[in-house]
Amino acid sequence: MWANSKKQGFTIVELLIVVVVIGVLAAIVIVAYNGITASANDSKRVSDLRSLAKVIEIYKVENGGYPRCGATGPNTTPSLSSGTAQACLADELVPDYIGAIPVDPTNSGSYVYRYAAGYRQTGTTSFTGTPASDNYILGVRLDGTTSPTYSGWGFSDLTYLTGS
Repeated sequence: MWANSKKQGFTIVELLIVVVVIGVLAAIVIVAYNGITASANDSKRVSDLRSLAKVIEIYKVENGGYPRCGATGPNTTPSLSSGTAQACLADELVPDYIGAIPVDPTNSGSYVYRYAAGYRQTGTTSFTGTPASDNYILGVRLDGTTSPTYSGWGFSDLTYLTGS
């Protein structure tokens, strides 16, 4: 009686193989998802800064200079200024030039949009601040990019810069 009956089911080895295969597939999906998310965030950051740069240029054409952090109007004190784009540009650009200042997808720590007025790029990674300079810099830290050391601006964690 016992010799002829077979039990249906999986062996422990078969179950372990299935669990391992599912674990490997899950790991691959998670790594791919993180890479896609980082790439999407970086694309949004670059797009936001390009749009913001266009708005800043329109502001300059209409006002004769770039907006200054913490000041009203272009070319007013403080002549050298820097901070987050949100804090520096909202008073000058919203709502006449843009509905709202864009914010970084992460928007915490060193992942914020930076703006500086009165600074200009003098080399690949060097900047100088001169009160008479009517230039600006927009910067952001991109995911997965090692930051070079920038001198003269005070933000060494930025990996993408644009400006005049």
